[in-house]
Amino acid sequence: MAIGKMTIAAALAVILALNHITASAQEVLSDQKVDSITAALPNMPEDEQKLKALYTLSRHYQVMDSIIKYSLATYYLAKRLNHTDYVVSSCEVIGWYYNMSGKFAFASKYYKEASETYEALKNRKGQAMMLSGCGDAYIGMGKFEEGVNYKLQALSLFEPDTDLSSTALIYRTIGLSCTQFQQYKPALKYLDKALTNDLKVNKRRGIGRDYYYIALTLQLSSSGSGTGNQKLAKEYLLYGLSLQEEIEDLIFIVKSCGLLALIYNDMHITTQNWDYADSSYLYYNKGRHIIEATGYHGDDDIYQIARAEHTMMSGNYISAMQMMQQKIDTPNLPTITLNLLNQALKLCLQYNENYMGLFELTQRLEKNRKKIYVSEFELDFSKYNKQKEFEDQLHSITTTAENRNKLFHSTQEQYMMVRVIIIIMLTFAIAIIVVFSYRNVKNKQYNILLQQQTDEIQATNEELNALLTEAQLQSDLITQQTLEMKQQRNKLASINLRIVINLDIASRFQSSLMPTQETVQKIFNKIFVLWRPLEEVSGDFYWVTEAYGYKFVAAADCTGHGIPGASLSMLGISFLNSIVARIDREHINAAEVLTKLRYRIIESLTRGTVNNEDIHDGMDIAVCIFDTKNSKLSYAGAYRPLWIVNDGQLTEYKPDKIPIAVDKDRTSAFTNNEIQLQKGDRVYIFTDGITDQFGERENGKHSKLKPKRFRDLLCKIYDQTPDSQMREIETMIDQWRGNCEQTDDMTVIGVMEA
Repeated sequence: MAIGKMTIAAALAVILALNHITASAQEVLSDQKVDSITAALPNMPEDEQKLKALYTLSRHYQVMDSIIKYSLATYYLAKRLNHTDYVVSSCEVIGWYYNMSGKFAFASKYYKEASETYEALKNRKGQAMMLSGCGDAYIGMGKFEEGVNYKLQALSLFEPDTDLSSTALIYRTIGLSCTQFQQYKPALKYLDKALTNDLKVNKRRGIGRDYYYIALTLQLSSSGSGTGNQKLAKEYLLYGLSLQEEIEDLIFIVKSCGLLALIYNDMHITTQNWDYADSSYLYYNKGRHIIEATGYHGDDDIYQIARAEHTMMSGNYISAMQMMQQKIDTPNLPTITLNLLNQALKLCLQYNENYMGLFELTQRLEKNRKKIYVSEFELDFSKYNKQKEFEDQLHSITTTAENRNKLFHSTQEQYMMVRVIIIIMLTFAIAIIVVFSYRNVKNKQYNILLQQQTDEIQATNEELNALLTEAQLQSDLITQQTLEMKQQRNKLASINLRIVINLDIASRFQSSLMPTQETVQKIFNKIFVLWRPLEEVSGDFYWVTEAYGYKFVAAADCTGHGIPGASLSMLGISFLNSIVARIDREHINAAEVLTKLRYRIIESLTRGTVNNEDIHDGMDIAVCIFDTKNSKLSYAGAYRPLWIVNDGQLTEYKPDKIPIAVDKDRTSAFTNNEIQLQKGDRVYIFTDGITDQFGERENGKHSKLKPKRFRDLLCKIYDQTPDSQMREIETMIDQWRGNCEQTDDMTVIGVMEA
């Protein structure tokens, strides 16, 4: 976009935006903010604000050219401003970029500078990471021992039991170095250590990368297609790719797709199963798409090898071999690339075996044809010589006979001459017959051989044409399926957008009906409300109001989650407000509120229906009414209890097992519990979402939190402030849940003082 001079107001806006960005954390910026920062750069003075802007852009972009552009700018400005933090941060990115680009000498320079700076700052972790990067650079230059020494120095700076994530990174790079130098057993040992540490801390990016490098090592160490190592490599790659896609680790998505393309090519060539060829094309195209989008070219060698194999499988053997030879002639190829190229060449020769057999057959056919031609020529030339010799002899004999006839005129001599002539003529005739017979036999043999070779060539051509036709059909089918998938994806995206919009609207509606925290704090002196929806909208609701000198509070769990549960919760809130507005002031009690609420819910859900047997919607609820003048509490519950804690002792008031729903029992009365409150009483009502929450235990099994644990916690924290109690409850929920998903909406209300 065109960038003119910025106004003072625009420049101030950009500077204010940059004040929220720190050198130690990367903010996810919108495109609009990125454009604003980029436009501001040319007119900004060379101060810390511009340094923050350059650093932010260097961490925002994923395109390689943009990363190095802004990282170098950050480095040079930080050096001029003597800003150590930005110097080492930019050195780390620049070193990484040069390592990925194969410029290892430049990478080692920046890594060493960062390492020395971290050492001066006594930052052991930073120093170790830079030493590890320096080791990568030396290994890339072919200095294996020096590179590994740097890695081991980095390991010595970490605490093995606490720095699991960092040591995993070092183990991973040592394993890769061993792979590059064909030391596959130690490589797998170090990569397994890296995977173990990453799994302990659940570092998903590291786990995905560990799986890739283990798969690469297994593929390089496999003795041939179809081996156990290769099958295991494929499984590791597929699992690692799913993690990489989940966290958008784009570079390793490119690496995994390229290696999968090679493995599926291998499996296709071995089994002649075209499903494997389709999979290879799929992952090849997927990786190329990301390469074009990001500008990352660190794995071009793998994709060029895969493309050569695809060219071979399409029948263009000569072009495929030329591509392979061109890659072999490339100077300074990495060891891993050479090993993958060697495997690819073996596969090409195996796949090309039938083609070479056909070529040799054609060569033999041409040699046979030439031999037959030479034999015919020699035979014709011999016949010509013999005929000429015969004619000369005949002429000589004739001349002699004539002379003798003239001289002797003897009948005997004439008879002898005739005999000689007849014998010579018979000899000549026999010679001609023999020559023609021999030629006829040779012609028949030649025709039979030629026909056989022609039939073989025709059969081979028909088979190749059939394979090409099938490949074209498969390509057309893939194109059609890709188009259909894009259409379905666009349709799903549109539906998802509508759902998100509807959920947002429903969430606003539900929030507008429930009391705000300010309202709750005005009604009750000391209270907390913990409300955790499972989704954007909740099937749980809480209700707090004040009327006629009484204070009302309720916690309810409606049938279902999301939109269905939220709809029922909004009905419940509206009905409760209406019931309180019209309640008999002389007979205010919680049981009366539940009875009227049940009537209103049943009336609403059955309106316009004939058969009510299929309606099972409703809610479980606990209602409390505080009479602050007389220190009394009226409680009634439909499947939800009331707990009162005083001096560490918990008293439970059990609810009626009668639902607020369309049920066979629609007339049973709810029990009204009149409770005289004592000094120090803490009142708690809650839904079952908290006690039903699953958590993973040490034995790997899942179990619910259960009411006993919740009781024990409340008895322990009852004398704390409302805010402190709510934090303790949230901490218990999160620690219990661990890596498990939340299973239900959660609501807890605690009243310390009405």
